[in-house]
Amino acid sequence: MTAQQEPEPQFEAESALQAQVQAAWQRLDNEQVARRIWERDASLWKSDPAVQQEIRERLGWLTVAGTMQERLTEIESLVEAVRRDGYQYAVLLGMGGSSLCPEVLRLTFGVTPGYLDLFVLDTTDPDTIRAVEERIDLNKTLFIVASKSGETIETLSHFRYFWQRVSELGGESGAHFIAITDPGTSLERLARDHHFRHVFANPPDIGGRYSALSFFGLVPGALIGLDLKRLLERAQAAMTRCSAVRAAADNPGLRLGAILGALGTHGRDKITFVLSPAIASYGYWVEQLIAESTGKEGRGLLPVEGEALGVPDVYGDDRLFVYLRLEGDDNAALDEGLQRLRAAGQPLVRFQLPDRYELGAQFFIWELATAVAGIFLQINAFDQPNVQESKDNTARLLERFRREGKLPELEPVVSEGALRIYGRKLSEGEEGLDNYLRAFLGQVRPGDYIALMAYVQRSEVNESALQALRLRLRDRYRVATTLGYGPRFLHSTGQLHKGGPNNGVFLQITGDMQQDIAIPGESYTFGILKEAQALGDLFALSAHQRRNIRIAIGGDLAAGLQALAQRLAPVETQGDGQPSR
Repeated sequence: MTAQQEPEPQFEAESALQAQVQAAWQRLDNEQVARRIWERDASLWKSDPAVQQEIRERLGWLTVAGTMQERLTEIESLVEAVRRDGYQYAVLLGMGGSSLCPEVLRLTFGVTPGYLDLFVLDTTDPDTIRAVEERIDLNKTLFIVASKSGETIETLSHFRYFWQRVSELGGESGAHFIAITDPGTSLERLARDHHFRHVFANPPDIGGRYSALSFFGLVPGALIGLDLKRLLERAQAAMTRCSAVRAAADNPGLRLGAILGALGTHGRDKITFVLSPAIASYGYWVEQLIAESTGKEGRGLLPVEGEALGVPDVYGDDRLFVYLRLEGDDNAALDEGLQRLRAAGQPLVRFQLPDRYELGAQFFIWELATAVAGIFLQINAFDQPNVQESKDNTARLLERFRREGKLPELEPVVSEGALRIYGRKLSEGEEGLDNYLRAFLGQVRPGDYIALMAYVQRSEVNESALQALRLRLRDRYRVATTLGYGPRFLHSTGQLHKGGPNNGVFLQITGDMQQDIAIPGESYTFGILKEAQALGDLFALSAHQRRNIRIAIGGDLAAGLQALAQRLAPVETQGDGQPSR
């Protein structure tokens, strides 16, 4: 069967990898996995009856697209009301599964004229919060308070701040707020008590990262003018193609899940996304889905998103490339780069998307595929035990701040100029910043990955500098790299960092903030909360014996990042003075 004759996703690989995948498809058919998934057979993932019950209570995403078709009138009524009342902006206060799909939709589709411009606030960074506030008119802004549990500390802190700011304007503050949460949560009660404009009670049998096609993704999408009916129709068409009666090789979700699971358990566990420019932000959502679903019990698949394509010799044999190609987009450079990688023997999964609304299908296909990959990894794809660990660390640190008025202060092991390094104590020969950094990165081995965890403002300047740094690290050490902003990534790749295999090398990066912001009703500020989250994450990594350091950059962050890039991965030269790899 040629690649052109294969159903989507197309899979291109050498014969040995093809054989592994074909065996995986056969296994799924032999074990009747398609039928069992649609029958909500939780024994596919775990044998413990209590865990099975928890899994069954998290499989509502299988049919939520149909459920939401019946709830479109509720969403449309809200959108019509806020447009009629003159609202021009929407700010989503949420984290992880509550924020990533809305951000993808805003960046992919833009804003239809006459609808609300959407800003996604999923950070405790004071500079970012202030930057969002400066771009909106509070009198014309709708705030979406989104949390499945209703207890997300970042979201509730955002609410307190903006509730106070809106209350200062006078009038009915509740008219500026809506909530999206599970029925019966403390957030639902808070919304009722504060007379929110509307509360969307989401189906409770869906985990946050599987909630793209529920109220969490659809309400923000409707506010920017998205055609929800069209998006859901694509999702339902994908559900039909993934039905229980289709063989695994002809079922997009099972077909993809078997590829991910089979190759992931044979060493190709770095799922590297290559996305057409117009849908590049899709990587934000799928990164969380895969990392938080599979990174546990010492196993996991690492999603690599936003890492620009390189030449073949910077990649090891631990990669699986996934190409989502949007028809009509500027794909020439990506096509050429992937052709070189295929010629070098790298395996490739390829999807051809006719238009941007096909993301509706992709949301469902990747949810199903991730669940199927969990079967091969023998893990529960629907829990996130290590996310809570960092939350608990943060809570303990904040309680200490309430008692003592300060957080623990780390002692730098080496300082030079604006750079300070925190980590294990110096060993012989590691004196000085460059020697210490060289020794730390000397631990990187084939099959590892380097994670940049940036507790800084997410701006164009910082993004550019951090991306340049990650590519230099990839090209120098020939390993996969990831870039996450804290605390945002704690609800995403943070689970994989602590619960997945011990093959990560972690660089936490912090910088100076311009001006802190108080959180109404709390003794701590947003800056203190962010620092508590960064410390809590660092302590959790150390508790799991992960290789980690903190790099604090004083003063000009972008300049410091550029200097850091040179020191972490200096450009080597050949005898003729030209750069070499």
